[in-house]
Amino acid sequence: MMDELVAIILPMFNEEKSIPALQEMFSELPLPPGCNYLIIVVNDGSNDNTLLLTTQWSLSDSRVHIISHTENKGLGEAIITGFSEAIKLRSTCIVSMDADATHPGDNIADLVKAILDGADIAIASRFAQGGGQEGVPAFRNILSLGARLFYKLAFPLRGVRDYTINFRAYRSFLVQKAFSGLQSPLLVSKTFSATVELLLKLAPLANNIQEVPITVKYSSKKSPSKMKIMATIQGSLRLLFMPATKFPLGRGLRIQ
Repeated sequence: MMDELVAIILPMFNEEKSIPALQEMFSELPLPPGCNYLIIVVNDGSNDNTLLLTTQWSLSDSRVHIISHTENKGLGEAIITGFSEAIKLRSTCIVSMDADATHPGDNIADLVKAILDGADIAIASRFAQGGGQEGVPAFRNILSLGARLFYKLAFPLRGVRDYTINFRAYRSFLVQKAFSGLQSPLLVSKTFSATVELLLKLAPLANNIQEVPITVKYSSKKSPSKMKIMATIQGSLRLLFMPATKFPLGRGLRIQ
């Protein structure tokens, strides 16, 4: 029996301070039996030492693959680049996560196991029973709560509590199906709302969406936040008016 290949996507924009913590995280990565992994770093036009440090990382670890955008194209484009490479490499499962070291590496195994056990999408959820977040500034906490309520009302997906987190696992066949079925780009959003757009576009293709509880510790964050609050809010509102041809979900659809 061949090993299952897990592709881990790390979109990066000016993450030089996070790279040592990521190297330590991935030096010993527990995965379910029969799984191998590779790391796809998407350097999204960084203007610090991100490309230099990740190149050094790849020279010491053959599992690290680097794709570099010549200019900053935004999170949505970085995700598409990483997914495209993961499909080319014939991965079984694709894991996306932030590159700021706030997402616990130990939970990757839980997400992968959920996919191997039958889930099409597995979400690392701060709001599932047993999950949480620590060290979040009060203002960001209010924004997070507001976003959660907004998405739950506008785009109700049964069993989904955490719409905005980028820490998820996807069955590769599902992503490949989404790419092949679209005549327009998979993601239009350039801001952090791209993570929500991705979930909403893949959800109609999924038979099984599960949440895995995690605790995100913002004290582990090594680099400044790249999220532009107003741009992200505007991007979220634009999702409400996205044409059906580009946004097949439609408001009110509930995924079992």
